[in-house]
Amino acid sequence: MTKEDEKVIPVRVVMRCRPLVSKEINEGCQCCLTFVPGEPQVIVGNDKAFTYDYVFDPTTEQEEVFNTAVSPLLSGLFRGYNATVLAYGQTGSGKTFSMGGTYTSEQENESTVGVIPRVIRRIFQEKSKCADCEFLLAVSYLEIYNEEILDLLCTSKDKPIISIREDPKDGIKIVGLTEKEVFTAHEMVGCLELGNSARTVGSTAMNAASSRSHAIFTISLEQRRKGDKSDVMVSKLHLVDLAGSERQKKTKAEGDRLKEGISINRGLLSLGNVISALGDESKKGSFVPYRDSKLTRLLQDSLGGNSHTLMIACVSPADSNIEETINTLRYADRARKIKNKPILNVDPRAVEMKRLRQQVRSLFGVLGLLGAFQITMEQTNEKLQSKLEELRQHAAMKSQRVQLMRQMKEDSEKFRLWKQKKDKEVLQLKEKDRKRQYEMLKLERDFQKQASVLRRKTEEAAAANKRLKDALQKRSEVAEKRKEVQNRGAEGVSSRIKNWLLNEVEVLVSTEEARRHLQDLLEDRKMLAEEISQLRQQMEAGERPVAKVRRRTLTISELEGQGELEASISKQVESLETEMGLRSAQIADLQQKVLDADNDGRIKQRWDSITTIVEAKSALKILMAEVVASKVANAKLESELKQEKANLLDMQKILCDERKLMSSMDMEHQSQLVEMEQRHQEKVRPKVIFFHYEIFLETSFIISLSNGMVYSKRKTAMLFHILPYYFIYFHMM
Repeated sequence: MTKEDEKVIPVRVVMRCRPLVSKEINEGCQCCLTFVPGEPQVIVGNDKAFTYDYVFDPTTEQEEVFNTAVSPLLSGLFRGYNATVLAYGQTGSGKTFSMGGTYTSEQENESTVGVIPRVIRRIFQEKSKCADCEFLLAVSYLEIYNEEILDLLCTSKDKPIISIREDPKDGIKIVGLTEKEVFTAHEMVGCLELGNSARTVGSTAMNAASSRSHAIFTISLEQRRKGDKSDVMVSKLHLVDLAGSERQKKTKAEGDRLKEGISINRGLLSLGNVISALGDESKKGSFVPYRDSKLTRLLQDSLGGNSHTLMIACVSPADSNIEETINTLRYADRARKIKNKPILNVDPRAVEMKRLRQQVRSLFGVLGLLGAFQITMEQTNEKLQSKLEELRQHAAMKSQRVQLMRQMKEDSEKFRLWKQKKDKEVLQLKEKDRKRQYEMLKLERDFQKQASVLRRKTEEAAAANKRLKDALQKRSEVAEKRKEVQNRGAEGVSSRIKNWLLNEVEVLVSTEEARRHLQDLLEDRKMLAEEISQLRQQMEAGERPVAKVRRRTLTISELEGQGELEASISKQVESLETEMGLRSAQIADLQQKVLDADNDGRIKQRWDSITTIVEAKSALKILMAEVVASKVANAKLESELKQEKANLLDMQKILCDERKLMSSMDMEHQSQLVEMEQRHQEKVRPKVIFFHYEIFLETSFIISLSNGMVYSKRKTAMLFHILPYYFIYFHMM
């Protein structure tokens, strides 16, 4: 038995839903099923989902059901496998319609033709394609009515007693059942019509033509090879139309109909128990109650036995039948878990004879080839011996070459890693040195900028101090002259008032400038003190890490750079302390001058010099002229300031462009340096290779002499043979 014969396959399940009938539509029933597009899944209500091998909605035609689900079974039938198609569901759900249990040859509507008539057509179509085989077809038709097996093809009045027997080899057999041999599709359809006319049918409240029995239409197929009569395959196809499960409350059955319904439900209950036992993984290997009913006895091979089985679960979409629909879907879901073991139905003696014949033919073929093969083998053996000797010599040479190449590769890789590591360290040191130089340059630039600002402020404060001193001295001189002029009378009033006003204005302006510079000097001294404090904190924070943590990792160049940085900071601290002392002296001098200007006793007597209306008018004219002159000078200065700002922006833009140009030139310079270094490495590499090769030859020669060996011509040739590969390898690196 082949592996293909031993494989286990599950029962395939098809769910088919019929449309709502007129009775259900009149009663206002709604569809309780939802079909998932593109998926073999159906949802009952809102949350109960069931998945099968195929799902057909109410719009699916009979032909699609047959081609999709049933047709694959027929190909296995002609290969010697048994098959079963089983229609299951509640009463009135469309089982007989799907199976074609009421088919007649006069039926004109092709779309309503069920499974059985289509199977008959397909069997004879496939039979006509196999010209090298002889076929023997036979059919039988039975029904199980009230737990009795009735022969639907028996026309005699005295019907024989039918019993069920179980054969260890052939499985279930029905003794006394009529089996008619057929030669055409028309004859087989005639048998189907004869059996359909004899079936027990009754009317209930749910179905006017309800099947009151379980019907099984069996097609037996025996095929033989025309050239080999012992090559025989026998297979059977069972087409089962089960009676529907029903509830007395809905069917309103009485009398004989009630008894029939009880018998039908009993048989379906036994079938459900068998399906549950076979589909429960936890009960695997436990007892299966096939003998509880004649229906389960007849379907024993189809459920868990030697058959490819397809179950068509027929359901009603009406919400009034939702409980029966859910029960049918649950039974169908359990049936998917049943595992069948279909095997090829062939005569074991015929299989063994076929195998032996093939073996004899193959042995004769081998014997015919042995003579020529012997001569060829001897010639081949001589060639292989000579080639083997050459290969041994070549292998020894190649082994040494491989070892040499491996050693060269390892040395090259070590050198590359060492060079990469050192290059990385050099780049890191260059980067650190560049950052340190940049920091020092930045500190020097900031210091120079700050010194320039402080120097300018110092000069401005000194100039303000000088102007204030000169103004005070001039004011005292003017006061003495005014006393002399007052004694002379009213002569020179305008000149006197102008000199006096200009002197007073200059004193006031000098005093305010002195106050402003005094405030600036105070702010500068505060800023210098804060900067000195920050620099000292940096020095203190920088000494500890150098002494403790980083002592082991700093290089000599880094220590020198750190010392230069500390010296630069110390120099800045000393310079800032000197500047701060200078600021303190200037602040004291300016404070004294401002106090002298403010404490002058003439501040209260400033306007006592103007005693007449003429002097007041003259003073106003002079003040007006000075204000106009100041405004004009101020406007001129603002215009010059705007022009200088515009010039500054232009210069900043030019500076930015120059910096970008300098950066690009720096990058280009670096790339040129890298390229020149690579060229240098390429020039030096052949010399290094040749140097390694000379060392290798000298070392090999010394080792051989130390071992008492003498270089032969072959070894010398081998070394010169290795040399080109050595150069090629390093050239490719």
